[in-house]
Amino acid sequence: MMYIRLILLSTFLNYSGHLGHENPPETSLREVPQLKGNEELFDLDSQVRHKIEFIEKYVPENTKIHLIGHSIGAWMVLQLLRNESVHKRIKKCYLLFPTIERMIESPNGWIFTKIVLPLYSVFGFIISLLNRLPEILKIFLVQIYFWFAVIPNYFIGTALKYAKPSVVEKVVFLAEDEMARVRALQSDIIQENMHLLKFYYGTTDGWVPIKYFRQLKEQFPDIDAELDIKKIDHSFVLRYSKPMACIVGDFIIENSEILGIMAS
Repeated sequence: MMYIRLILLSTFLNYSGHLGHENPPETSLREVPQLKGNEELFDLDSQVRHKIEFIEKYVPENTKIHLIGHSIGAWMVLQLLRNESVHKRIKKCYLLFPTIERMIESPNGWIFTKIVLPLYSVFGFIISLLNRLPEILKIFLVQIYFWFAVIPNYFIGTALKYAKPSVVEKVVFLAEDEMARVRALQSDIIQENMHLLKFYYGTTDGWVPIKYFRQLKEQFPDIDAELDIKKIDHSFVLRYSKPMACIVGDFIIENSEILGIMAS
């Protein structure tokens, strides 16, 4: 079973991130457009179109897809189900710590709108200042923060890559769009696609309170929704990437006929 899981996770994986949330290598001839004047390139609608284009361009038409959406990615997966060319290819969708409703009403939504946004100019100044420091000093400061936050040091390079003013402003812009648009649960999409959906909710999630899970189960008693029992964080990639990968790997194995036969 473990052997099959490792093959699965290392072989059959395509990843599509969010537009504008990563700068190309310095050697690249391409540049990511600036946010100002190009807002329509980085909002939720554009992010969904990006995923559709990725699937249509890189995934063979006869390939069955297992979609994994984390946080706002779960909301995007629901939107993909509206697209006929994508829908017909989908085998199963796994929505992890899904921010698919009432984001602004969540504890973290309150913090973002009432504290982070009003102080964004201050945070933006700190980010700009950080990028002006010598590399060794930037690494040292990030190490200090990681020590307090109990985050492994192997994420330092990734943190520095994303801590760019041009990236941060696009992340904040998308988050604002999420607060404005991810409100009511899209019950129609869920009702029509329950056989394709698997939900995984956290118990310590500031973006998705447990009551959202319970209310989903009340509205859809037969829905495949599971509550985490390992106290995995919403941002699981920072501390719980391996156990979460095993959980999702098992989900995929359970919904893959050939691998399921091999596993038995």
